[in-house]
Amino acid sequence: MIFNRIELNGTQYDITGQLRIKEDNEVKIIFDDLMFGNALKDLYNKQKKAESLILKNSEETRYDTKNVLVSHLTIDGEHYHATFK
Repeated sequence: MIFNRIELNGTQYDITGQLRIKEDNEVKIIFDDLMFGNALKDLYNKQKKAESLILKNSEETRYDTKNVLVSHLTIDGEHYHATFK
């Protein structure tokens, strides 16, 4: 699924990316925004859970969850790959 807006802990980012919902309550997103990547890197390094994560396409909510951990974060060329559990 495609998204174009993310809200992380109340902060909104206008980002276009892809969302994949996997097994075992795992979600993977792919995006290319440096500022959002840095916000996730900070959570990942501190092993701190995101209190709120909402992904939207226009005004339609695609994914909405609370208290998730960034379990994996990598950059592949221009794109970030983040996995949440």
